[in-house]
Amino acid sequence: MKLSITGLPLLRCMMGLLLVLQACTSSSSLTPAAPVQEVQATPVFQPKLSTINIPVSFRLAMLEDRLNQEFAGVLYKDEDLTGDNIAVTVSKTGRLSMQAEGNKIFFTVPLHIYAKGRWMWEACKICPTIQKTEDTEFDLVVKSESLLSFTEDYRVKTLTTGNFEWGNAKPYLTLGPLKIGLARFIEPQMRKQMATLTARLDTEIQNRLLLKDYVQQAWLQLQKPIPIDKKLDAWLTITPQDIRVSPLAARNGELTLQIGLNSYLQTVTNGKPNFIINPTLPKLITDSRMGNEIQIGLASEISYAHATELLKEQLVGKRFTFSAGKDEVLVHDLALSASGDKLVLMLDVTGKTKAGFFTKNIAGKIFLKAIPYYDATTTSIKVRDVDYDLNTKDRILQTASWLAKNKFVESIQSEISFPVKTQLDNARSLIQKTLDQPERLHESVLLKGQITEIVPDAIYLTPTSIKAVVNAKGSLTAFIDKI
Repeated sequence: MKLSITGLPLLRCMMGLLLVLQACTSSSSLTPAAPVQEVQATPVFQPKLSTINIPVSFRLAMLEDRLNQEFAGVLYKDEDLTGDNIAVTVSKTGRLSMQAEGNKIFFTVPLHIYAKGRWMWEACKICPTIQKTEDTEFDLVVKSESLLSFTEDYRVKTLTTGNFEWGNAKPYLTLGPLKIGLARFIEPQMRKQMATLTARLDTEIQNRLLLKDYVQQAWLQLQKPIPIDKKLDAWLTITPQDIRVSPLAARNGELTLQIGLNSYLQTVTNGKPNFIINPTLPKLITDSRMGNEIQIGLASEISYAHATELLKEQLVGKRFTFSAGKDEVLVHDLALSASGDKLVLMLDVTGKTKAGFFTKNIAGKIFLKAIPYYDATTTSIKVRDVDYDLNTKDRILQTASWLAKNKFVESIQSEISFPVKTQLDNARSLIQKTLDQPERLHESVLLKGQITEIVPDAIYLTPTSIKAVVNAKGSLTAFIDKI
């Protein structure tokens, strides 16, 4: 083909115009260095202190039966008339009965008294002694009360006092011409026996109300991790710190008290946690105002790899436009990691901006840093304070300053969201299911409780994942129902 000479000026003009247009378009490559991928040592999670309430009750009837076995038959016997001319035998004739009110136990013991008296008379020193003996029987009722409290070493401290009541008339013996009142002889012996009786009551009460045994059992059992889900290999851990006990209270034929174990509770996944049981009980604290509030630390975890895939679904291929379409950025790829206490988002982008006939293009990677937080409204992990990494910002200002001026960072911030509602709901359901089911923590210990609300706690960045920790608030009671 031959080109016409007359067409050369037109071709030259077109080539010149093309060169001018190319001169109006420039391209820049963004190649900032990636932030150092360092993750700080994961902070030790510090859950809130919780109180596990353990109601303990002792049926008075059980203690009453035991005491009736211990105090049976003859309680005191003196057959020697020498000295005071009186012999006395004291026997329990009916059931010892008990009542309780507040932190006191009241005892009533029916007794039968057999008394023998001797009357002796000598007319003179050389005259024979004339003597006569008579006996009598009568009943009286011993009443006592025991004040109960606790010591720091988990012993029941009792202070029992008592007295006795005669019937309508005090007993006496008629010996010949004499009418001998027995009260002055019997009462000193009875008062001595009252001291013995109340001391034995104290001993029996302290031996039967073995508070330390029950608390030690619960203390040891609660420290063992409790499985809550086999599929997730999830466990509930309880770390007791101190123990409080309420004053004893009597109700419906029972002595009841509340034992409160102040503990740290949290859930863990991916295997039964290592644990070391602390067998030493702390000093017992008496506290008249105890609750049963608990806060269980629930952790939901998202790996950076999974979070990256979630963000890719949201951002890769998305075009962000600003300034009425004059500026735009297209996301081609991304990756999420951590640096220090911040998330790092790498975006592989292309973009362009127009100013009149001029177009400026960019291509490359940009790095954004952000602080993660838990958004309770949406039950998700979001970010705030998103900004360019310093190295990236320097590059942008040198090659694409327009990118730093628009709302690209704000748009990215609004897009980053990792829902954790399902994980937290599952964790809450698993714990509630564990608290609802009849299986026991131990043959003598049964846990029952209720989760009432979820309260955000903190976000932790681990070397491999984002961990959101929230507190499940509620109440938890440990019943010791087999003694």
